[in-house]
Amino acid sequence: MDTSLVDLTGTLVAAILTLFVFSYLLGDNVLYRLAEHLFVGATVGYITVVVFHTVISSKLLIPLVEALNKGDSGRALLLGFSLLMGLLLLTKPSKSLSWLGNLSVALLIGVGAALAIGGAILGTLLPQADATTNVSHYVTRYGETLGIISGVLVLIGTIGVLIHFHFGSAKEGPIARVRAGLVKTWGGLGRWFILIAFAALLATTFMSRLSFLAGRIQFLVDSARGYLGG
Repeated sequence: MDTSLVDLTGTLVAAILTLFVFSYLLGDNVLYRLAEHLFVGATVGYITVVVFHTVISSKLLIPLVEALNKGDSGRALLLGFSLLMGLLLLTKPSKSLSWLGNLSVALLIGVGAALAIGGAILGTLLPQADATTNVSHYVTRYGETLGIISGVLVLIGTIGVLIHFHFGSAKEGPIARVRAGLVKTWGGLGRWFILIAFAALLATTFMSRLSFLAGRIQFLVDSARGYLGG
């Protein structure tokens, strides 16, 4: 088949599906659902092929066959156990055999939780605490005056955000009143830091989505010009 014809057909299909997605602006309809189902189906199919070739085949089946051929019983046992845990997941849709899949699910959740906790502490919490208290980093980057101001603002904002997420307690005694005042003032300031951070994230997301929208509209315009010979 002519390459230009293939490209032309692909462009036409992409333009039609783009219009199907934009039809959601008029309300939920069959054209939008058709584009949605095609997108989900194509994504699942692509991910399935990628996972099979990059994980199941290259990291499980082929190494298992090689380990069996070489007589490496330890590696073969480990890979066989991984294969067994994966096969047990296929029993989850069955009501009578779903308990077998719970073994694999428990292993996944346990290992996943351990990795998540370790990653959160070593990769996020400790580096964030170090960056919060490291005022010299801001001095080196922004200069002495602006760096000190930036470091102090980061420190105040971080502590304020942590204070904002507090548990209630009985408001009795002088210590409780001091705590309540601290939560109200410093925690209230932390709430403003949260709002500013969320506003910045929302603005960034909106700008990125707006660029995607502009790109799709430009694609439709260029496609129309190409078909019309303009």
